[in-house]
Amino acid sequence: MAGEELIQRWDTYLSKLKERYTEIISQAEEPLKEVIENLQFDNVIIINIKTGLQNQAVLQVYQKAEEGWGKMQGEIYKSGKLFLIKQEAVKLQTLREWLDTEFMKFEVGLFARAARKILENVKQHINEKKIHRCTQCAAELPINIYSFMAINLKCDSCGAVNTYQPDDRIRALEYYVIEPLADEYALEPKLRRDKDKNANKESFRMYYTYLMEHVPEKREAYQRTLDERLNNPFFS
Repeated sequence: MAGEELIQRWDTYLSKLKERYTEIISQAEEPLKEVIENLQFDNVIIINIKTGLQNQAVLQVYQKAEEGWGKMQGEIYKSGKLFLIKQEAVKLQTLREWLDTEFMKFEVGLFARAARKILENVKQHINEKKIHRCTQCAAELPINIYSFMAINLKCDSCGAVNTYQPDDRIRALEYYVIEPLADEYALEPKLRRDKDKNANKESFRMYYTYLMEHVPEKREAYQRTLDERLNNPFFS
């Protein structure tokens, strides 16, 4: 088989694998819409679905690519055009990177959609006025509805000390809602990190900045983690 014919055959095979990935993800969309619509206060079922889809759309598709490459190498050896081995092997790695990137975008978007539904559900069950008001005089207290830690606050109007104990559903928001939305907020630089050495740190800044803005009670802890990430030579 001629070299050009082998290349075309390999390219066609890889193209079909990309189509297979897209098909799997597309077929999952309608069932996922229903699952998200029926979410309550956690995303455990989404985690399980994501794992299954990753296995089917990424791992199994890439396994097919590796199997195809094994056959392709045999054809190349038969043709005697051994220079094609190195040239065409690059396309296997390119496919893996494409699969990983596409699934990252899908995964982040999926968890963000689930987060918004969970947030909507929580808002329907939380009395914002109650957690914002002093128990003695009903004056408004400076409590973020998404405060995740128990705190004592002195009312500026009457001086009474109020103990704020977050609802368990609000506590769960930090993991099931705020973090997925922070991932979505920081996605763009994360997608560039393999080609832009500064993108990784940019994604950390965006991620932890989002968390600090939405979970002010943990600002210092988030800042420490961010500083550790930014000063880690591994991410330089």
